[in-house]
Amino acid sequence: MTQQKLTELGDLENKLDLFSSFPYKHGHLHRRNWGHTLHSVCSYPSKIKPSIAHVLVTFFTEKGDTILDPFSGTGTIPLEACLNSRHGIGSDLSPLAYHLTMAKVNPPTEADVIERIKQLSAFLSQETLTEEDWSDVPEEIPSFYEERTLKEILKARKFFLEISKPDNITSLLIASTAHLLHGNRPYALSRRSHNMFPIPPKGDFIYKSLINALIDKVKRVLSHSLPTDFTVGSAYSCSANNIPLLQSTVDAIVTSPPFLGTTDFLRHNRIRLWFCGWNYEKQEKMKGEFLENTNSTEAYQPILKEFARLLKPNSLAIFHLGIVKNKDMAEEIVPIALDAGFDRIRVINEDTSKMESYGRTDRGSTRKHQFLFLKRQANI
Repeated sequence: MTQQKLTELGDLENKLDLFSSFPYKHGHLHRRNWGHTLHSVCSYPSKIKPSIAHVLVTFFTEKGDTILDPFSGTGTIPLEACLNSRHGIGSDLSPLAYHLTMAKVNPPTEADVIERIKQLSAFLSQETLTEEDWSDVPEEIPSFYEERTLKEILKARKFFLEISKPDNITSLLIASTAHLLHGNRPYALSRRSHNMFPIPPKGDFIYKSLINALIDKVKRVLSHSLPTDFTVGSAYSCSANNIPLLQSTVDAIVTSPPFLGTTDFLRHNRIRLWFCGWNYEKQEKMKGEFLENTNSTEAYQPILKEFARLLKPNSLAIFHLGIVKNKDMAEEIVPIALDAGFDRIRVINEDTSKMESYGRTDRGSTRKHQFLFLKRQANI
């Protein structure tokens, strides 16, 4: 996005007014399954809807822009950037989020993935599990799987973790396997649980082939072709306050960071994170590094300084936030943003009291979402 485009405030104001009608709630954008099949590579708690990401990207950025999401999670925003001729970049501290994002912004071909699955299948048939392999299995995990299925999962975990330089094929297979690890539908390798959260499983122990499930999953995910102007993106595994990009190289930041004190992403993703290499002890040690585990917006001070470093002058930073237990995230972040070199453009609130709750009785305490629009000052 050029500086001239963004500084035409009237044009921006018109777009903000139009966005205030929440166009993703109307027409085809409102469909439950709207979006490319890559969006469904892995279920994920509290992820932003693809249609919201689509509107934010297409309304407020231009083709050819570099768009960064420093809390990429399941990679929804970077993927929508890539699908719409932008260079989508996603970064996240979570290894699961990294693989989900990489799988989407740089998707491999089905032929390359199937070839790697053949290598995985050979590994499963030849590899013997050691006592060390079993020692890294959390106590709860055997309750989820039939014994032969569990052995295949352990061997697959070993196969992926031994790859010295993971590529986009590895990321897609890890992301796809993560989706299969628990659920309440036939695709899941587990006994009956939940596709978002690994609640204690029920039902009979039934053998399910990891390879067969993985092939079916990959074919579903890659069933839709990419647009001819798809732009390959990038993914990084890092903290939001230390992103390995050069100064003033980002055209816009569009992100949906964790809402304070709400979704416990580590606990809900604990089995998938274990599969990605973070055992439960590692997850516990990392807990303090994740924003959702704090009730204070003070953690945004170094983050917003990093955003100001990365953004080009007069570029937008757009946050999808929430009012949690009467704690207004947008209004608390604004003073921190002003100190970091941003101007406040607008806050748009959305009533989400009737939004989907994933079939759970406890929806948490967020009843209003927010969109905070900031502009990096020209001279800081």
